Amino acid sequence: MRITIERFLFGGGRYSKYAKSIAPDAEQLVREKFGSLPSAIHVILNGDTSQMDHLVNTAEAQLLPGINPTHVNAVSRSDRHSRSAFGQTTIGRDGVLIVLQIPNMRSERDVAETFVHELVHAHQLGDRTARGLHLDYLNHVWGRKPMKPNTVSAYELLIDQRETEAYGAESLASQL
Repeated sequence: MRITIERFLFGGGRYSKYAKSIAPDAEQLVREKFGSLPSAIHVILNGDTSQMDHLVNTAEAQLLPGINPTHVNAVSRSDRHSRSAFGQTTIGRDGVLIVLQIPNMRSERDVAETFVHELVHAHQLGDRTARGLHLDYLNHVWGRKPMKPNTVSAYELLIDQRETEAYGAESLASQL
C-alpha cells in the first residue's frame, strides 16, 4: 500500500506531524482488523475548515466527466458535515482520498481516532464493487444518472452502517 500525505493551506503544527508519524501504524491496525486497503491512499492534512467539502467534491468531480467542480461544490450533500467534522473519505482516481481536518482536533487522541476511522472508510470503499456502487451514488447525487428510490435508500442505509462500523473501530487508536 502507498499512503501519501500532504498539507493544504496549513503551516504545520504538532498534530499534522503526529498524523504523519502514526500513518503506517494506523494503516497496519486497520488492515489487521478489517483486511485489505486500497493500493493508493492520499491523505490531505487540511488547515482551512472552509475547504474540506471543496477538496472532497473536487476529487469526486474528477471522476464524473462533464461535471464542473465549481458546480459540484455548490451542491449540498446530505452525507457531508464538514465544518465540525474531523475528516472525510471518498474515492479518487487511483484509490481513496482522506481529508483530515487538523484545526478541529483538540488532542493526539482525536488525530489517532480520526485516522483509524477514515482508514476504515478507505477499506469500505476500496474494492472494485464498492467503488462502482459509490460512483453510481455520486452520479445520482450530482444529477447525472438517477438511481431508483429504493436503491438510494439502501445505499444511504449502507453509508450509515459503514459509519457505525468506523466509529466502532476508533478504539483501535488506543494501540497507537
